[in-house]
Amino acid sequence: MRDNNSNKIRNYILLLSLTVYIISLTKNAITYNDFEGQNTYSSYSILFMGGVAILRGGLFEWFIWLANPLYFVGIFLFFKTQKKSIYFSATATIISLSFTTWKEILVSENGRVAKIQTLNPGYWLWTISLTILTIGTIYYFNRMKNNMNVI
Repeated sequence: MRDNNSNKIRNYILLLSLTVYIISLTKNAITYNDFEGQNTYSSYSILFMGGVAILRGGLFEWFIWLANPLYFVGIFLFFKTQKKSIYFSATATIISLSFTTWKEILVSENGRVAKIQTLNPGYWLWTISLTILTIGTIYYFNRMKNNMNVI
């Protein structure tokens, strides 16, 4: 049984996570070195183009992009107060963090790759927003469980 305070906590977690996610879209995500010099990908371009990366040969890039739909499923399930939201948000967070191990990314449909120079604020804010949701859902459901044990 949820009380009004639990609803406030859940809504705060959702609002904080979504706010950081939206802010991340206003920043650059990746700087890479290509034969043309230094280039950047903005976060919003990665969000909108990432879904079709698999069509351009970017299987691994598409896999990282899948963190986005998993995140939104996690948000939906958390809003509905379903505990399985933890699994979706945690998986999205793990996928997003796995990108830190990458050295190169696909930059052309012909299969050309370029060395990643830096992960910019857009990437880190995106990852933080996913992490906020993951930690928030775990906290929320542990708090709910503890409240049930007190009753």
